[in-house]
Amino acid sequence: MESLFRSLLNRYRLQVGIFLVTVIVVGGVVLVLMNARSNPPEIHKIEESSSDQGGESTVSASPSEAQQKIKVDVAGAVMHPGVYELPESGRVEDALDAAAGLSPQADQDWVAKNLNLAAKLQDGGKLYIPKVGERKTESAPAPAPSAGGSGGAVGVVSGESSNCSRVNINTASAGTLDDCLSGIGPAYSQKIVEYREAHGGFKSIEEIQEVRGIGPKTFEKIKDQITVN
Repeated sequence: MESLFRSLLNRYRLQVGIFLVTVIVVGGVVLVLMNARSNPPEIHKIEESSSDQGGESTVSASPSEAQQKIKVDVAGAVMHPGVYELPESGRVEDALDAAAGLSPQADQDWVAKNLNLAAKLQDGGKLYIPKVGERKTESAPAPAPSAGGSGGAVGVVSGESSNCSRVNINTASAGTLDDCLSGIGPAYSQKIVEYREAHGGFKSIEEIQEVRGIGPKTFEKIKDQITVN
């Protein structure tokens, strides 16, 4: 019997080997499938970013992106004079709104002629609105030109700019130039303002002669009335 078994094993050795290998492979696959079914893969939920009611993601601004603040003194004929904190990009119009607007005593004619509501404010600046009957030149000077040549910030009132004895041609409004300078009318006042805005201000009082229409004779009349400081 044993010899017969050996004889059959020798004859069918290849077939037996293939059968055993097949059994091992199939058994391994079955074990893998059973193990996978009993241990399903973990599913990790990805948290959605918070969004507002409109469906857009809400992004908080970093502290560096927060807009800087400035303080401006608003005085004169306004409803609530005082020092107000405004955005760095604030304009004269914003300062007046913060002070609740002009009071009934405000000189509306002066405001219309001299106040540039679109002018930028500067930190520590002063905006003064004169009352009816006050001298026009007692108000704050008009915005000086910025480095870029366009409208600048409202400046602080100085003693020198509060009268007609010395008019700062770098800061005075067209109305102040018209009122205070000998032989300078509305047309030339506007040309002075346009020149200083285009050239970044006057470097000396003599430079005013570069303004078209203002020659040596006119300069002699006004040289003691003007300053660039």
